[in-house]
Amino acid sequence: MGAKLNLNLDKATGIKPVTIFHSIHYRGNRFRISTGQAIEPKHWDNDADKQIVMRTRANFAAFNSLLNKQQNDIEKIILNLELIGKPVTKQNIVLLLPWVNSVEVKEFKPISLFTKFIEVHGIDRAARTVKGYNTTLSFLKKYEAAQTIELSFNDFNDDFYKQFRAFLGMFDNAFGFYIKNIKTFLNWANDKGYNDALHYRKWKITNEDGKDHFFLKMAEIHSLANFEFEPRLQKVCDLFLMGCYCGLRYSDLATLKPIHVKEGVIIKIAKKTNEFVKIPVIEPLQILLNKYWDNGQTLPTISNQKGNEYLKELSKIAGLTRCFNYVQKKNKAATETTYEAWQMMSWHVARHSFITNCIQIGVPQEVVRRVVGHSSFQTLKKYIQNDDEFNKKEMMKISKNFKIMSNEF
Repeated sequence: MGAKLNLNLDKATGIKPVTIFHSIHYRGNRFRISTGQAIEPKHWDNDADKQIVMRTRANFAAFNSLLNKQQNDIEKIILNLELIGKPVTKQNIVLLLPWVNSVEVKEFKPISLFTKFIEVHGIDRAARTVKGYNTTLSFLKKYEAAQTIELSFNDFNDDFYKQFRAFLGMFDNAFGFYIKNIKTFLNWANDKGYNDALHYRKWKITNEDGKDHFFLKMAEIHSLANFEFEPRLQKVCDLFLMGCYCGLRYSDLATLKPIHVKEGVIIKIAKKTNEFVKIPVIEPLQILLNKYWDNGQTLPTISNQKGNEYLKELSKIAGLTRCFNYVQKKNKAATETTYEAWQMMSWHVARHSFITNCIQIGVPQEVVRRVVGHSSFQTLKKYIQNDDEFNKKEMMKISKNFKIMSNEF
C-alpha cells in the first residue's frame, strides 16, 4: 500500500473545538476526510510522531482508540481498492466508511466553490487581485455555457487546458494570468479537502516576452525630471519619478505619507504582499517628497487608467521616442510589433526601471530584492532586462582583458 495517513486539525489555534481530519497522501494525491470528531486545540499533540489527544483531555484514551480504529479502517479500504483495481480516491474511500456522515460523499462543484474561495481567500487580497478572481470565474461560467457542461474537479485536466485556451483566444500573458488564478483556486480547494484531482499541477503558466520587460533608461528618466509640464501632467510625472527612484508600486506610492519615512527610510506595508518594505530615500526622491509635504499637501493621486493615459501623453511631449520591439505569443506563433517608448508607458514601468537601473549600475541583486520586497530572486529575475547598449558595454570589458593577455605574450 502506497498511502501515508496523518491526523491534523482544521485549525490549530483558538479556544473553540475544531474538527480532526484524516490527511491521506497516496501516490502524489492528497485529500482529507473528517473524523466526525472535534477537540480544543490545547488538548491536541501535533508532534509528527504522535498526533494524538493529550492526557489533559477527559477520556483521552478512548478518544485516541477511536481515531486509531478509523485509521485502520481507512488503511484496509485502500488495500481493498488496490486489490480489486478500483481508483483510490476520496469518494471511493468515503463510500465504504461506516462512520462518515452522508455529507462527506457530496460532490462539490468548482463554480459554486469558486465564489466561496473569492469570499474567503480574497479577504486580505488587494482589490485588483479580487477583481482578477471574479473575471476568471466569469470566464469559467461562459466556458461552461459554451460547452453546455457543468465542470467537475476531474475536468480540470490537460484537455480542459487546451480547450479553455482555444475558447479564450488570448495572447499568452493574459491566458497565463487566468490559468494562474484557476491553479490558486484548485490548490485552495485541495487544501480544504474539496478536491483530490491534481492533473492541473502540470499546467504551464504562459507569459509573453516584451511588454513586461520595458524600462526607461537613466537618460530618459532625467529627460522627464528636467521637463516642465502643465500642472495636470506635472503631478503625474512627479509620482512616476518617485517610483523610478524607490521602486514602490503605484498602489503604495499613492498612500505614502510622512509617517512612513523614518530616519531617511521608507517603512511601509506593501498592499500587494502585506509585508513590510524598507527603502532608503535617495536625494531626488526626497526633493520630490518635500515639494508636496513641506507645503502640507498629500502626494497626488489619480485613477490607474487615467494615470496611464497621462503618462503616455507627457512622455510623448517629452520626446521619448526610442523604438521598442514588443513580442506577443499565442500558442507557438509569435508576432512582433515596434512601439515608441511613450506608447509603452504605465505606472509599473517605474518599478521596472528602478530595478533594472539599480542592477545595471552595480547594486547587488540581493540588496535590490530586499528593497523592493520580492520573496525570491526568481521573482526579481523577470524585471532584470539588459538592453543592447548595456550588453555591449559589458562585453567590452572582456575585450580589454583579451588585449591585456595578448600583450603579455
